Amino acid sequence: MLNEMLEYQKEEQTKISLENELLKSKDREQASLIQQTLKKQHSDLISLEKSAQKINELYNSAISKYNEYMKKLEALETEIQNADPEKSEVYEKMYKDFAQVGASLEKNVTNIYKDVQQINKEYEDIINKSKVDRKKFDTFKAAFSKLKAEKEPKINELQESMAKVQKKIDPKIFAIYSQKRESHIFPVFVPLTENKCGGCRMEVPASKLNKMKDSELGIIECESCGRYIYQK
Repeated sequence: MLNEMLEYQKEEQTKISLENELLKSKDREQASLIQQTLKKQHSDLISLEKSAQKINELYNSAISKYNEYMKKLEALETEIQNADPEKSEVYEKMYKDFAQVGASLEKNVTNIYKDVQQINKEYEDIINKSKVDRKKFDTFKAAFSKLKAEKEPKINELQESMAKVQKKIDPKIFAIYSQKRESHIFPVFVPLTENKCGGCRMEVPASKLNKMKDSELGIIECESCGRYIYQK
């Protein structure tokens, strides 16, 4: 009565093994990790582009102010040359004060330019690293695609075979199987081996063994692991 059910379970076990090979593939894992890295790099590039835009605006504004200052400085120098000697001290003080403003503007322009250079360097570093990571990603992805192309047809064949076998299984037995599978128990049906559960290896009481003989389906539920035990 259990033959078809055990055949179904065996095929599902093979199917699970193949699926686990894909799921736990090192190539898949590495490709996934690098993909996350590439996504972060892309996000970082977008942030740098926004920062570069703001810095560029600040730089252009600073240059504009500096150029305006230089024009005013030239005009002031002309005024000083033509100034009344009695007012020379006043103009000299104005010149010194103005020169301090100029120095501050020049320093601001220099600092902003350094920020621009730093952003450009970070941008180039990310671009270069992305190229390397992209090659690694393509390599791991290709290897996983090859494994997937090898395993998926076998998985599909097993799925089709399981569907055919299921039609031959007693609905009562398959209902028991499905319920246990929903509880993530696998294998569901295990043999009795030396009066022990074939799943968890716990001793089966004699009283339970007698129930197995009287059971309609010839199975008993293990009190320890919840699997169903059958007599070989």
